[in-house]
Amino acid sequence: MDKLFEISNLRCSYDKNYREGVSKVVLEIQNLVVPRGKKIFIVGESGIGKSTILEVLGLMNNTIVPNDKTQFVFFDKDGGERDLMSLWRSNSDEELSQFRLNHFNFIFQSTNLMRNFTAYENIALTRMIQGYSKEEAFAKTAAVLADLGLSHIAEDRMAQELSGGQQQRLAFARAIIPDFTVLFGDEPTGNLDSDNAIKAMELLSAKLNQLDGSSAIIVSHDMHLSVKFADMIIKIRKEERRLSHAMDEVSYYGVIDKECVFMPSADKSTWSNGKESYESDKFEQFLRKI
Repeated sequence: MDKLFEISNLRCSYDKNYREGVSKVVLEIQNLVVPRGKKIFIVGESGIGKSTILEVLGLMNNTIVPNDKTQFVFFDKDGGERDLMSLWRSNSDEELSQFRLNHFNFIFQSTNLMRNFTAYENIALTRMIQGYSKEEAFAKTAAVLADLGLSHIAEDRMAQELSGGQQQRLAFARAIIPDFTVLFGDEPTGNLDSDNAIKAMELLSAKLNQLDGSSAIIVSHDMHLSVKFADMIIKIRKEERRLSHAMDEVSYYGVIDKECVFMPSADKSTWSNGKESYESDKFEQFLRKI
């Protein structure tokens, strides 16, 4: 298995002045290897750290608790390794931004579309930034919109004139048009109906096949969609910790270890974490118990 990320002994807290036993931990990654070229879905109950892990992996904010034992490594397509802990400690906004630009793309439940641009411009600009001509970018935009059931949208239609569901599909198209190493998605199909969510995931799968070695890491509450499309599912486990300064106060946080990682059989009829195994329909029921 080719690696994309390898992480161990990493804890996250939103307390900027972290104090052991006093500050609340929101997520603890004990050990995790994320494979390259796969669709990884992250599930778990609300407030358990699903968005936090996207923020950490995507280098979007520094919630990492300083620890000399932490390992946080990124592996590029050429086999090179980058110590992301060292990158964080460099405090170089320019270097962080360039790394994200070179490797990552993002899509969120909030569309963040440019309201004063047309639907086509919102998508095509991401392609043009990567050096493609306007003609090529608009042609690719038209093809992607057709795949998402939006072929009827005129080139001069403003993004703000579209319905909420149309804007969500537009944001999805914008995220997958440029080339990327990793696409991070926080509930990217949350505002779509079942048919359009499936269309969007089929389009993402085709994009990953085209890029060869690129990955998608997606937070989702849709367990059926997760089981249908994921190559790996991470089910964040909920644990509790009593804070030393207030033993009657319980702090809940998310934990990721090897038992949280489920892989499917070749025909996706079963899912296993190496300790427990579930048939696909039973696995979907298991995931819903969060």
